[in-house]
Amino acid sequence: MANRILWLDDGNHKAEITGILPGGVYEVEWVSDREEALSLLERGSIDVFVADMSLYQGDGLALIRQIVENVPGTSCLALYDASDPDAALAALREGAAEVSQKPVSRETLSFALKKALERRHLAEETQTMFHRLQEKVDKITLDLEKANRHLQRMRHYLDNLLNSSVDSVLTTSTDLHITYVNQGVTHMLGYVPSQLMGVPLEKLLRGGASAARQLQQILDKGPIQNYETELLHKDGRFIPVMASLSQVRNPAGKALSVLMICKDITEQKHLENALKEKMITDDLTGLFNQRYFYERLTIEIERAHRQNHPLSLLLFDVDHFKEYNDTHGHLAGDRVLQAIGAVVRESTRGYVDIGCRYGGDEFTIILPETGLEHARNIAERIRTSFEARQFDRCTLSVGLMTYHRDTTAESFIRFADEMMYLAKRSGGNRVYVYDQDKNQFRMEK
Repeated sequence: MANRILWLDDGNHKAEITGILPGGVYEVEWVSDREEALSLLERGSIDVFVADMSLYQGDGLALIRQIVENVPGTSCLALYDASDPDAALAALREGAAEVSQKPVSRETLSFALKKALERRHLAEETQTMFHRLQEKVDKITLDLEKANRHLQRMRHYLDNLLNSSVDSVLTTSTDLHITYVNQGVTHMLGYVPSQLMGVPLEKLLRGGASAARQLQQILDKGPIQNYETELLHKDGRFIPVMASLSQVRNPAGKALSVLMICKDITEQKHLENALKEKMITDDLTGLFNQRYFYERLTIEIERAHRQNHPLSLLLFDVDHFKEYNDTHGHLAGDRVLQAIGAVVRESTRGYVDIGCRYGGDEFTIILPETGLEHARNIAERIRTSFEARQFDRCTLSVGLMTYHRDTTAESFIRFADEMMYLAKRSGGNRVYVYDQDKNQFRMEK
């Protein structure tokens, strides 16, 4: 039986999409009106809903949010433009099951639909499991005083049922002390059940007692679904999880225990981090991009001002790069820029200094905890290392400035830029330093 796809489109892509979808696998229903789409989704016969984030006056995110809130369990596939990777992360945050970059191909579309269907089926199975577990726990509670033998049989059955789940399932007392864990907890966190019996849940939660109090406050208002947190592994690392929690109550409504089901979302977080990394990285050089440079420069200036620590900025570009590019071609020019990326990484401290491609053949490096003399040595190391690679007449003109308390981001960049152009006008292949204490510059080579 073909999977039913509801595709919200303005009609301009129907022929293109129909041509690349594998026949017999999917049954696509096309709609152009969001209200009609919501009506069809509420009937519950759609497997995957597909929407283009760039259509409908930019309210695609609002539509996904509305569908997730009004039609729980709907698996949404969001299409986003390659020029707007932020839309992918935003769609995932709003509840989209999967994202895919436009223009789509048969392979990418089939893969995205497959993942969206898998998440739909997984969500249905988890929800079914959740309701089934609650029903069983309620039944066991109700029969506790009347049938101890029956309780033991049911508990044995429940253990087998819970241990067959790939997710972590645990129960706690009403004050959040662990009373039961399944084998999924052992697989996810490395503890054997006996090590966790009676342990406060706060010992596993990232944030400890504060996180447990917050969880209890939310739980007192009703069941919790899709709650992101982190649980402590036996080896000391934290595992990101998506948790669902509910209070188990007796017929009179009194809370007896808490049921918690956790799904490991490590792979999802890796994807989010990879998307974020792509958003702040220059593809050609592997350095950070200009947008990240401005973000970090503001942060580092505030930190230097608050802690009274040194901070330096290098700004440099390639001498005679246009001549080299025109002579050897753009691919050879790209190799020059890639070589600069390698030189910057070799000459700076990983995870401390921030090397960025500023634009074209201009580069900048933020040097936290670095005074003038140390920054000058780094600038010279970069200049000489690149010169030694011998790309014809290509060399580096470097401008250097060190932070002072009245320095703004704008003035920091402006003075470093002026120093770079002074170095270039003086013949290139040299470092110029702006000395703010003396309100003058000096040439280092």
